Amino acid sequence: MAKTIIPEEEKESGGKGFARFLFIVTPILFTVVLVGVLLTLFNVNFKNEFLKIGNNIPIVKDWLPEPAGAATQAESSEATIKSLKDQVSEKEANLKKANEAAKAQADKVTELQTKLQEANKAVSDKKVQEAVEQDNEYQKEVKKLASLYGSMNPGKAAAILGNLTTEETVQMLNAMSNESKAAILEKMDPKKAADVSILLKDAKPSDEMAIAALQSRLKKDAADKPAATSPSTGLSDQEIGQTFAAMPPADAAELLLATNKTSPDKTLKILRSVDDTSRSKILSAMNEADDAATAKILNKIISK
Repeated sequence: MAKTIIPEEEKESGGKGFARFLFIVTPILFTVVLVGVLLTLFNVNFKNEFLKIGNNIPIVKDWLPEPAGAATQAESSEATIKSLKDQVSEKEANLKKANEAAKAQADKVTELQTKLQEANKAVSDKKVQEAVEQDNEYQKEVKKLASLYGSMNPGKAAAILGNLTTEETVQMLNAMSNESKAAILEKMDPKKAADVSILLKDAKPSDEMAIAALQSRLKKDAADKPAATSPSTGLSDQEIGQTFAAMPPADAAELLLATNKTSPDKTLKILRSVDDTSRSKILSAMNEADDAATAKILNKIISK
């Protein structure tokens, strides 16, 4: 079998080519290894970055896997969103409950206000009804009294009405018939009859007439009330005697002995104002308390 002889030129050419390949590849491999070591030292995840960039490129993203941690991040984002939604739902539920409670409270307040207004209206209506009933009862009594005066002898009725105030007389006559009015006015004092006639001509509603009659009665009672008596200048001798006679002899004696020290004349005056029986009892009590002073007082009573 014949040996294949490789020319020297080819050997040299092949050796040079391999050497050139090594010359080019060696720095690249060194650079790659160096970059890998540096990336490992600084913990830079360029793979994920490249994968993220590749996933944003159309068609290429179909050939590349998801970056490491992308699924975890997506799950974390979904969990965060779900948590936020749950919080929002809870806040909305709490707000709804608060609104419902506020509405229920407002409805309760409105109900209470309505009940209060109804109660106030009922009380007011009751008071008005009572006032109306009282007024009606009052007017009935006025009519009864006016009927009584109308059935009396005109002269006697005129004498009685003459003691009433003008307003009261008008109130009575206003409830009578015209015949009774005329008969009584004829027997009444001319001046008062004239005043009453003028007021009858301008007769007011019964309630105003009743108020006017009441006011006139109060004025008359105040005018007829006796004036307060002026302060008394002192008790009379009779009043003084009765006062000391009513006192226990021992108390009267003690008081007279004390009075005698400042005003002997008053002591004598008091003893003369009491009756004989009371005087003897008082002097006996005075003698037991102070016989010397009593003897002097007795001498003055006898000598005067």
